[in-house]
Amino acid sequence: MLSEQQLTQFEETGYLLLPGLIPQETVTKAEAAMWRMMGMDSDNPDSWEHFKRPHLAGFYMEKMGDGKRIELYGVTNPDVLACCTPDYLTIIKQLAVRYPEIPHCESQHPDGIWALNQFPVSAEWKSPAPHLDGGFRDLRLDPGTFRVTSLTYLTDAKAHCGTTIIWPEGPQRIREFRKKNPEFSNHIRDVGAHFPKMDLGEPMEVVVKQGDVLFFHHLLPHCGTMNVGSAPRFAIRYMCLCLACRKWEKKGEWNLWMP
Repeated sequence: MLSEQQLTQFEETGYLLLPGLIPQETVTKAEAAMWRMMGMDSDNPDSWEHFKRPHLAGFYMEKMGDGKRIELYGVTNPDVLACCTPDYLTIIKQLAVRYPEIPHCESQHPDGIWALNQFPVSAEWKSPAPHLDGGFRDLRLDPGTFRVTSLTYLTDAKAHCGTTIIWPEGPQRIREFRKKNPEFSNHIRDVGAHFPKMDLGEPMEVVVKQGDVLFFHHLLPHCGTMNVGSAPRFAIRYMCLCLACRKWEKKGEWNLWMP
């Protein structure tokens, strides 16, 4: 489904944004299911302060920092999992097969959802620092930590409203740095510590619509942002229960799915 130009862009810049990949009816049902799971009313901002769902086996919740970010682990709600459409699976496979040397999950389908729900906060918006996924784990850049992953947006994300910041020139700059410094550490955390000295190029705020999907590979510097808008931003990544993905443990038996 992807053109050679899109595949080349993914390799060189580390990302590919596909607008409207998830059908409107599917993503609308997924958003509604997310509100129900959290026991909140989309039309009542007062309800956004209270997470009402009781703890269930295999389902975890965390409030981050000031309580304006709620993360759900191991969600198996069928309306949310339906966002893993045949078109989505076709594209992620087309991207993943370009990196056969990178260890990956043998499962063709994820087992659950990691929800990243960013609620509005009253604060001055600031651009965050970049990171590579896996920096706090004992993971190395060679042959690579994952082939491809994604963020699927269940709501719009306008500028400064819980968007993702990416550094499209970052993958090439990281490759150049490692080529010039062949003896330097292969650990993600060590390379990431050099980002302030490394010219990663200009950051780009990814403004999205409901149903858009952002695909990216392991060399893309990125970071989530605070939401200073008036509505929550819901996004999901996929999770797995297999041992091959265990190095990406998040909560309990739930790991990031590494296709």
